[in-house]
Amino acid sequence: MKNIYIIGAGAFGTAIANQLAFNTANSVCLICRSRAQATEIMEKHTNLRYFPNKMLHKSLQASASVDRLSNADIVFMALPTAALQENISILKKAISNTALVVNLSKGIFKNGHTLVDYLKEALGSTNVVTMKGPTFAVELINNEHSLFTLGYKTKAQFDLISDLVDKTNIHIDHTTDIKGVELLSALKNIYAIVIGIVDAQYDAINTRHMILTKAFSEIRILLKALGGKEQTVFLGCGYGDFGLTALNDMSRNRTLGLLIGKGFYNSDVIKSNVVLEGLRTIDLISEATDVAIKNQLPLFNKLEYFFRNKESKFKIHFNTLID
Repeated sequence: MKNIYIIGAGAFGTAIANQLAFNTANSVCLICRSRAQATEIMEKHTNLRYFPNKMLHKSLQASASVDRLSNADIVFMALPTAALQENISILKKAISNTALVVNLSKGIFKNGHTLVDYLKEALGSTNVVTMKGPTFAVELINNEHSLFTLGYKTKAQFDLISDLVDKTNIHIDHTTDIKGVELLSALKNIYAIVIGIVDAQYDAINTRHMILTKAFSEIRILLKALGGKEQTVFLGCGYGDFGLTALNDMSRNRTLGLLIGKGFYNSDVIKSNVVLEGLRTIDLISEATDVAIKNQLPLFNKLEYFFRNKESKFKIHFNTLID
């Protein structure tokens, strides 16, 4: 039996942990922020803050002690990027060098460095992989079939994750392009904002799919320019996750786009985490991208200009989109 620990008992961490618990060969434990949350999960089999109407798998364990991580065979990172950075020194002491670390968190750093790059350096381990895909936590907790892309380097890593998800409703496609998987999880959020704007302004199927096509093309250009492999864009972490994020109203980035498109966005008033993280991601990608590449990205450039100059209205010039 493999000892699996999920760091972060928020919606996504809880949903992943609950689904992995359906495989009886897995011993799954959530590492929680508080003892009260861990006690609730252990005794009541609920996590009411995130899933008020859902019972969790009875075999799912929980703890507020990071010391438990020393027993881990596999550690899933399901913390927001800022929280991960705040706690990384504590986690480094607790996690064994032999444990496989699976990154579920999303983010990007300067020069196109990814969270996997960061984790390898911070933990002093090369045994780090990534899993990203078109998956909402609420769907996963409801036992819906869900796809992830596993970005890995060795066959042993692939075999281990394949065994973990056996007899669950988690399915994986895979690639050795770890950087590409990580980059796509950031890029799709930018273009989901654009699609939200277009849907709010035009509410036209033809127009939506015109911009959707152009957005997907720009994602492919950026992916290659930043060091990912082009074919990765056609996996769940690419085409699938972009579609999920851009076209579903449960997406926070799409919702931000809808607000902008309807004229309800005010850069001086709205300072939500989604806005701030979106701005940070746009700035970092812009800094890491050559001018020659940026000249091929009219949608990206327009969104960057909109935020940077605090414009009141986002307007697309359609005749500039197609060469």
